[in-house]
This record gives sequence, structure tokens and C-alpha cells, in this order.
Amino acid sequence: MQQWHFIFSRLLGAALVGISIAVQADGLPSTLSFEGGSDFQGSRDYYLDLDYAFVDDLRLLASVARNRSDSQNNPITTRSVLLGFRSDPLEPLSVGVDLETWGKKGSLETDTLRVVIDINLQHWQFSLRPQWRTLTFDRDCAWPDCKKVKSTGTAFDVSYYTDGPWSFSLGFARQQYDKKVELLASSPRWQRGFSATALNFSTGLEDRRHSVAASYFNDNSLWGFSWLKSLSKVTGETSFVYMLRFSTDLSEQWRLRLWAGNQTLEKGRDPMRFVGAGLVYSW
Repeated sequence: MQQWHFIFSRLLGAALVGISIAVQADGLPSTLSFEGGSDFQGSRDYYLDLDYAFVDDLRLLASVARNRSDSQNNPITTRSVLLGFRSDPLEPLSVGVDLETWGKKGSLETDTLRVVIDINLQHWQFSLRPQWRTLTFDRDCAWPDCKKVKSTGTAFDVSYYTDGPWSFSLGFARQQYDKKVELLASSPRWQRGFSATALNFSTGLEDRRHSVAASYFNDNSLWGFSWLKSLSKVTGETSFVYMLRFSTDLSEQWRLRLWAGNQTLEKGRDPMRFVGAGLVYSW
């Protein structure tokens, strides 16, 4: 679930930034948020995110997350840490960089460098996110000389903000690998240690990804619906994720976030439902 959280949080965050640009806000506040989620197969996620504005509207992004999955034959706990920087997201050009690590020491770890380029116009936003990732497996893996796998990828998103309460986004991402990660699908060890969903979403072992999002802003509340289609490089299967998000102000400084969704493999097999909630403090 961790990768879904990242993707959809960015889509929802883009909607909020776009709305702020449309109304020519003076600036975005700093925020600290805590969120937790779970699915109906025994997975639990916890997130702590900081978005801090400091000198010259430069922003520091920091995030830590923990996932515990009890649904597999071998329950596993993974952790992720992200550190990033952004120039002012309300300027016509905003650039940044992220460093992210995910995984479980001794089993599978990933390290990602991501560059972020956002072009903000009156009604449009264009985002380009090239990334470079290293996956580190333990010694007992699926093919010779497999301790490290390197991947490169690019994500592109375009968003449109109407003069009214609606905004819309489209996204596409593509990954390439220097080794045949498809061999993981035939490895009983990796099937026991990581589910196909975990390998696909949490580690980014995707081939391609398409996403669509729509947001509706009314007074101090925001509704968002997102659809995601992901082709796994490991199994060759297609996954579909649908998510509904809602956030609203509880007070001048506190905001409530709620979300619920469903993930299915192609042909409607093995559906998995998930829910989550969080609080955001701004200053």
C-alpha cells in the first residue's frame, strides 16, 4: 500500500497546489501530517510527513513510513524514508529532488533518486519526474549476479484546473531494468517473502503505469477520485486501483483526511479493499 499512498498523495497535493495557484494564494503553509491505513488482508501502514517552508519559499519534504503485512506465509515489516527539497511550488517553474529508501534489511532494499520539474500555468500544470533506482537483494535470490538491480524511469503528469471547483489529472510512468526481474515470479522464496502486489507497488517493479484523477473543491473540503492501471514487470499482470479521498478543515490549523479504495488484478481476480485516515497540522 505504500506506493499507492505516495502516488495518490502527490495527485491530491497537485490538486491543492493548482487550486492555490488559480486563486493566487500568497503562499502555502508548512504542514505536518500523520496517517494510517489498512487493507482487508492484514496489511497495516503508518505515515508521518513533513512539508516545511523556510528561506525564500524553499520547501523541505520529509517522510517516514512503516508497513506490516500479516497476510503472507512469512509476515514482513518494511520501512521507508524520504527526504526532498522543492523550490516555491507556486512559481511558474518549480524544481526539486527526492532521496527515498524502502525495504527490509537482509531481504530487499531500494534506493531512489528522483528529480522533479513542475511547470505551472494559469490553468495547467505539467510535471516531469525522472528517477534512478537501485534494488539490493539478499544473496539467495532468483538468478546469478542478482544482488543489485538498477532501474531508470520517467513519470509525466498533466493537470487542468477549471475556473470552478473542478480539476483533472492524467499520468503516465515507464520503468526499465538492467536485469530480468521477471524471474522473481518463478522464485518460491520471493513468493513467500513478498506478495506480487508488494513487489509491484512498494518497490516500483512496474513496467508501465497510467493514472487518472479528478478533484472537486467546495468551501474548505476537497473530494478526489483516482484510477490507476499498473502493468507488473514481475508477473506481467495488470492491476487496477480505485481510490476515493476526502479532506476537510476541522479548524484553522487542523485538517482531516479520509480515503478508501479497491485493488484488483486483471479479469477481476483477487480484489483487495483498503481504508485510511489522517490528520494534518498547518502553520
